[in-house]
Amino acid sequence: MAPSYLLLLSAYLSALLASGSSPQIAFVGRAATASRRLPPLHSGVPADVGAVGGPVLRPPSSAECTSFDTACVAHPVVLPPAVGSTDLWQMYYYGNPGCWANGTKGFLPTGYVGLAESTDGVNWERVAGSEEGGSVLAPTGQEDDWDGLQLGVGDVVRVGENELHMYYFGGSFEPLSFGGPMPPAQGLRMRIGKARSTDKGRSWERMGQVLDYDPVEGLFASWPRIVVPQKGTSEPWRMSYHAFNGTRWAAFGAVSLDKGETWSREGGIALGPGGPDSWDGSGVGTRAIARAADGGLVMVYEAVEGGGGPFAGRHRLGLARWDESEEAWRKDTTISSVPGGPILDGGVKPMDLWTSYVIGTPFLVPMENGSMRLYFCSKRDNDMSMSIGLVESTSGDLGPTAWKSISPNEF
Repeated sequence: MAPSYLLLLSAYLSALLASGSSPQIAFVGRAATASRRLPPLHSGVPADVGAVGGPVLRPPSSAECTSFDTACVAHPVVLPPAVGSTDLWQMYYYGNPGCWANGTKGFLPTGYVGLAESTDGVNWERVAGSEEGGSVLAPTGQEDDWDGLQLGVGDVVRVGENELHMYYFGGSFEPLSFGGPMPPAQGLRMRIGKARSTDKGRSWERMGQVLDYDPVEGLFASWPRIVVPQKGTSEPWRMSYHAFNGTRWAAFGAVSLDKGETWSREGGIALGPGGPDSWDGSGVGTRAIARAADGGLVMVYEAVEGGGGPFAGRHRLGLARWDESEEAWRKDTTISSVPGGPILDGGVKPMDLWTSYVIGTPFLVPMENGSMRLYFCSKRDNDMSMSIGLVESTSGDLGPTAWKSISPNEF
């Protein structure tokens, strides 16, 4: 789940219980329940208050070309230039101005999809799209549409030289009941769809829904990531997504035998919670998948600690690896004896101080020189808007000590 998703959803549900009505809450911050702080990952030194560093993309100022993302930016999907091309780096992300379609107040950082471009993957400039507020993909605003109320980018895949396919998730106006005294909420019934662009991401044509939610898995299907097999192999395309069933967050999988045209579920949890009191005991949400230098698939996943229920725990990033023989994801135990890690914790070195409040929505970019970049979203406290940051491992290793924070004023 997006990092602010759980915090905001928790506060939203608390407000529903307190009021007995159906308020719409925009960017209210962390739930009242205090989370347990685990011991630091390695050195135990908090990020230096005076350290140079900061986000690579923040909500825009009034002088910039977009207005759909003035409240927050999150969930970066980064495409480096194709090998041998002179194209720019591209970052797709979602955000909103404090409301969703038709002025409906939102309680998640989703809403609209935007585009920024860069010559180096660090210094970014927004590209104004033709949709609402300068976005490149917007909810339809139609109450009968599955993506009518809010949406967000999940992944973007190059298809040939001149076409991009975006896998995105959308939320409808359908009221979703949690049972008990809580009134229904809109925007949580999410499904996965696809759109295409032939103008370098400036405009997108919807191609329809590709995966509906499954009540066996949870209340929605969301935040898809696509794994395209290496050239020359007969492997299927794979999709990783996640769901929430009211008590836990978990990642699931689907496969496509026709290069993304149709998808079928693999069945069962692909990556789920650790022990009840573990650092990922409440479950697994957003994920980043990439090929490491050795060719193996790795996953950096956002998890929520256990012990306080699915909404109260702290968010950290962990590591899993793809087991080719079993065709399954396994939490890493080579870096530490604790399955999955964690490998990064907000506000703890190498993360900058501005990441202290929450960290999530990871995206991995393997570099040609063997290094690995990790984009994420975070914020320092409740007074800061969600922003996008970057760390890099020059060695390509994924352990806690391998990463270095990168910001525009340092690069």
